[in-house]
Amino acid sequence: MADNNASDNSAGQGKGSNGRGNAAPNKTDAAAPTVEPTVKARRSRFLVAARPLPGVQPMAVDAIATTLNNMPDVQIIKQVKPSGFGAFSAGGGGGGMPEIVVAEMDPARGAALRASAPPNVIVEHDALLRHADDLSMAFNNAMTMSPGIGIDVRLRVVGTSGQPLPKATVYVYGLGFPGQGVTDDRGEVTVTVFGGPLETIQAIYVKPSANYWDRMFERPALSDGINTLQLQPFSATFQGFPGSPYVGWGQQLMKLDQLDPSLTGQGVKVAIIDSGCDSGHPQLTHVTRGMDFTNNKDGASWTRDTMSHGTHCAGIITAATSGQLKAVRGFAPMAEVHALKVFPGGRFSDLIDALDQCIASGIDVVNMSLGSSEASELVAHKLIEARQNGVACIVAAGNASGPVQFPGNQPSVLTVSAIGKLGEFPDDSYHARTVVPNMVAGAMFSPRFTCFGPQIGVAGPGVAIVSTVPGGGYAAWDGTSMATPHITGMGALLLAHHPVFRDAAKARNEQRVSQLFSLLASAGVRYLGDPTREGVGVPDLQRVSGLGAAAQSGNMATASAAPPLGGTMSFGVPYQGSPFANAYLQPAQMIHPALLQSFLQMRNAGLV
Repeated sequence: MADNNASDNSAGQGKGSNGRGNAAPNKTDAAAPTVEPTVKARRSRFLVAARPLPGVQPMAVDAIATTLNNMPDVQIIKQVKPSGFGAFSAGGGGGGMPEIVVAEMDPARGAALRASAPPNVIVEHDALLRHADDLSMAFNNAMTMSPGIGIDVRLRVVGTSGQPLPKATVYVYGLGFPGQGVTDDRGEVTVTVFGGPLETIQAIYVKPSANYWDRMFERPALSDGINTLQLQPFSATFQGFPGSPYVGWGQQLMKLDQLDPSLTGQGVKVAIIDSGCDSGHPQLTHVTRGMDFTNNKDGASWTRDTMSHGTHCAGIITAATSGQLKAVRGFAPMAEVHALKVFPGGRFSDLIDALDQCIASGIDVVNMSLGSSEASELVAHKLIEARQNGVACIVAAGNASGPVQFPGNQPSVLTVSAIGKLGEFPDDSYHARTVVPNMVAGAMFSPRFTCFGPQIGVAGPGVAIVSTVPGGGYAAWDGTSMATPHITGMGALLLAHHPVFRDAAKARNEQRVSQLFSLLASAGVRYLGDPTREGVGVPDLQRVSGLGAAAQSGNMATASAAPPLGGTMSFGVPYQGSPFANAYLQPAQMIHPALLQSFLQMRNAGLV
């Protein structure tokens, strides 16, 4: 029809022509009502690449791209080019990681392509990534479908002095789906819920934007008017906050407050693959390097952290406390930090791109507070490649209250679960709801959200962790996302200052990563007695010998001769994600052979 109309218009002679000849307009040419297009099924993205196999000719990327271009309704989005480092093959020998084609197509076509792919071609879903503190807060009966008229709940959120708190997220739980909203400049919000009158509201949860504790209001007595909800500031708990120095409970547990202040992580490169970092925060102005993989690698948008997640992780790792800026303390304030943005909207392909950037930039340790319910062979191989090039990837276990999620279940990374401590948060906060009575040992507990399993390497503090958020403020968050940067920060300190890395500072290989993971494991302290939930436990800086001598000798780059490494460590046998056993607390037969060999060599050399 479109071609016929075009032909008629070019002739200018038809009866239906308007303004050409004397013919009256045809009724069929009268303006027809605009019909909006109907919603169609969303297309999916897939990763397609060659899989090198012994004795099989790998498929060229041009052939893959041509094949995809010849398929109807398939659109190539981009091609992820390899860094040219490492190995990608069966058995781990030879051949760099192939170029990856990212294509968009109907899910059914993608599934058929995946099922029909030959052995030398990988086809997999380019799944969306999730940040690892994506906590579920649903009540038992809060997800039932209840018909009825919506009820408006009018709320005002204020501080203890009555000042309004804007940008606070409010969740209202009734008999149906929970409603939510964000407070305006007056601290007010109206949330619509379904399923019954005000008396059926079970709870209201308020998550402030900064500087206040969150709060859970159970069985609230509500009126038809505005209901005021009051929150407590951090200053009511931490005297003088944020103007006075504050060391988090987790950092105290790991003995950061007892470490020589001259050990600052200087000379080490740390990457945070997350949602970016607000480098305008007064304690993060030294974070000057970054890249946005969700926005065509824009050179500046990595500083706009709309989710606050990456900024929170950055504060734990590197918040600077010089001068008057002493609200929170980072583990490695002098480290060179690279903020690599993959949230919101990042996929496996963006993660591969970011890891490639880490390899090319010579990053020493990477914080990955992210995960997915799906797995990726291509991401798994990129993690192996990163490790082979001396890039240590430290990954959150996830918060699904179940088995460790991808990529934390990969043997090439160090996986971190979360641990909490009683008495470090208000009883009416959401933090208190993470406590499970049968998972408490003394003051320590394993929070209900943390993933668990044999892949857990170490645990990190992950409940009520106060750190930086965009806009110059601070927030207390839960999650394995918060536990992971504690371990990354300690890893940066060890890489910068421990004697074992002094002579090998330029040797960027798998042995270097294995040494770091072994050193972290050797410092573990178990509090719960369950290796599936805490691995070897929480690393303790005071259990790492050699750091005191490093402080006395100055910067590692100029320090005098270091003790020998004590032989070659073999990590040729993957440790299959089994928990590192604490050599101080567990019998030797509990330790994986490869890790035991590494630890014994380091101990014999006097390094641990």
